[in-house]
Amino acid sequence: MKWKIFLLAAASIVVLACGTSKNTTATDPSLQKTLDEKNRVSISLLDRIRRLPGIAIRNGVPVFTKSSTDITGGVPIEPLYVLDGYVLGNSFRTVDELVDNVNVQKIEVLSDSEASFYGSRASNGVIVITTFK
Repeated sequence: MKWKIFLLAAASIVVLACGTSKNTTATDPSLQKTLDEKNRVSISLLDRIRRLPGIAIRNGVPVFTKSSTDITGGVPIEPLYVLDGYVLGNSFRTVDELVDNVNVQKIEVLSDSEASFYGSRASNGVIVITTFK
């Protein structure tokens, strides 16, 4: 009887000792990168841009939350889009037609002084899209 209890206790210790000692949290950059890689195929370009900080969707297009709207009609002014270093303009529809969601590697948001590199067209911010080459 003692041997059965001893074997049961030893087996429990072995099972508990086999656990991982690495603590993986949602803030782990490698885990976040892995999740982004897996999800990039199933998430549309608009949804990926929507998840960026400081971006809101108005009238079906991304706009910076800090930017103002056009005085004449209250229409949101779109940011400037840059694809692989080439300035595409201020139309999300054009970018969405040109870019295949699967090929997007990284999306960056530039505002204020960072966006000034692109001139006056970037006064409402810049969304830089980098694709796999």
